[in-house]
Amino acid sequence: MKSFYVLNILVLCLILFGCQHNAEIDRQLDEAESLMLSAPDSSLRIINHIPTENLSDTEQKARYALLKSMALDKNYIDTTTFDVLQPAIDYYLDHGTPDQKLRTLYYQGRIFMNKSDFDMAMQSFLMATDLKNECRDTLTFANMLVAQGNIYAESYQMEDYVENNLCASELYSKIREPRREFTGLMRALDGCITLGNKMKSDIILSRIDSLVKICPEFNEASLNVRMTYGIRFDSDSVIANIISSITDSNQLDDETKLDITLGYLKLHEPARAKSIFESIDPNSLKAKSFRYISVEPMVFEANKEYSKALDSYKKFQTIVESENSKIYSQKTTVAKELHELQINHLYSLQRKDRQIWFGLCTVLVLIIIICIAYYQLRLFKIKRVVAEKEQSRLQLENENLQKQNSVLELEKQTAELETEKQHLAGENMMLRISQLEAENEQLKVLSEKDELPDDVKAVIKERIGILNALFAANILDKEPAATAYVDLVKREISDKEKFMNSNRLAFKVSHPMFIKYFEEHGLTEYEINYLCLYAIGLKGKEVGNYMELRRHYNISSDIRRKLGIDEHETNIGIYVRKLLKQL
Repeated sequence: MKSFYVLNILVLCLILFGCQHNAEIDRQLDEAESLMLSAPDSSLRIINHIPTENLSDTEQKARYALLKSMALDKNYIDTTTFDVLQPAIDYYLDHGTPDQKLRTLYYQGRIFMNKSDFDMAMQSFLMATDLKNECRDTLTFANMLVAQGNIYAESYQMEDYVENNLCASELYSKIREPRREFTGLMRALDGCITLGNKMKSDIILSRIDSLVKICPEFNEASLNVRMTYGIRFDSDSVIANIISSITDSNQLDDETKLDITLGYLKLHEPARAKSIFESIDPNSLKAKSFRYISVEPMVFEANKEYSKALDSYKKFQTIVESENSKIYSQKTTVAKELHELQINHLYSLQRKDRQIWFGLCTVLVLIIIICIAYYQLRLFKIKRVVAEKEQSRLQLENENLQKQNSVLELEKQTAELETEKQHLAGENMMLRISQLEAENEQLKVLSEKDELPDDVKAVIKERIGILNALFAANILDKEPAATAYVDLVKREISDKEKFMNSNRLAFKVSHPMFIKYFEEHGLTEYEINYLCLYAIGLKGKEVGNYMELRRHYNISSDIRRKLGIDEHETNIGIYVRKLLKQL
């Protein structure tokens, strides 16, 4: 049982400690993320001070990698390797939230762009676009649309370039980023001008004007694109005024030179248009842009160089079709990869479900085992308590039986003692009766003597009658006779003075020396009557109660003094009964 508890404790400890993060690093990463937009340099400084060897698990390593990549990008530090971002790629693309996947794919695409690997960058951005309905990081998604639009511009997909920047500007507007919104609108307007779409250009230009009214500092930045719009869509007079305002064409940038070239073509001045166009360096980045390769055949055709114009058209068509095919291939590849990712994700979810179910079953089994063990432990305790109570009950019953046996033994002994007492009482009664019979005979003999006074004879006769009634009750052993005897005795003793006098006279007849002894010591009849009550067996308290003396100490003291009895050494009752036997 103990080993089972120890095993459970070890399992719980592994679960608890195995899932812990380094709390201090989590706190530093939270701080760095909160400063990412407002103070990216401080954010990068915090991240660089985190020791990578202290990162606890793959999830924390992935978060560190993603935040550091973000901080590098915000501080305009371009990187062309995946050394920093790779832990985030490995973890978040399989286990991350939609926002974590979006950020990882965006910065992965940025690294590919830094390496000029636009194909892989586009694949990363296309995969990120698939998360548009799940992610909540609006700023990163808008930035991704702009980056993707730049690739569209590089691959001559101007309509997609315009749409991406318009969508990005709307997202920037929602999150209140006016400068980013303005930049997106400017790019979209430039694309629409290149495509010659005046209606859409007018809509975008109106939005730019509204934004400039709110933020006047954007007005100067919009002048160049307004000039491009005027040259492309305004009247010849407006175009002429714009071109005439330019004094030194050598100071113009390549973008403006392309605008002026288009202006001269609209004013039907092909020679000047060709002159300005040829001043653009054919090896510059602008010479590879969509606007440049689309303007080049127009310049040759206006100058009646039809062979060069045809070659330029063919070159333009070949490049655009090639890039369109490449983009289509990329989209197809990304679609397949997304499909494979979805399948892998489903398999991953199934594996997670199996792992979760296995974990739940394991926990359930552990709970059942713990419950069974707890039930067994409780059952064992209950049985032990019941056994202890049963043992206590049996012990109490045994003690009660012993007490009952003791009580019965005491009752038996009491009954034996009572029987013995009754036996002794019976024997004593028989002895007393025999003594009374002897006394009765003696009284009969005395009653026949003529020299006795009449009052003595009357007492003797009365005593003989009482004794005869007692003998009759003893012989008959019947209740009425005994009751009559008791009534007779009660009547005799009820007259205290008469009974005490008769009692003295009876002792004077039966024990004349006893009475004479008291008379010789000067005791009065009252005092002799008092002593005769002791002679018949009464005690001092009983004598006092019968004579109704509250305190018979005085009479007893006088008697002791006359008889010469010490007040403390001898009990007067014992003295009288002893004297009766001697005399």
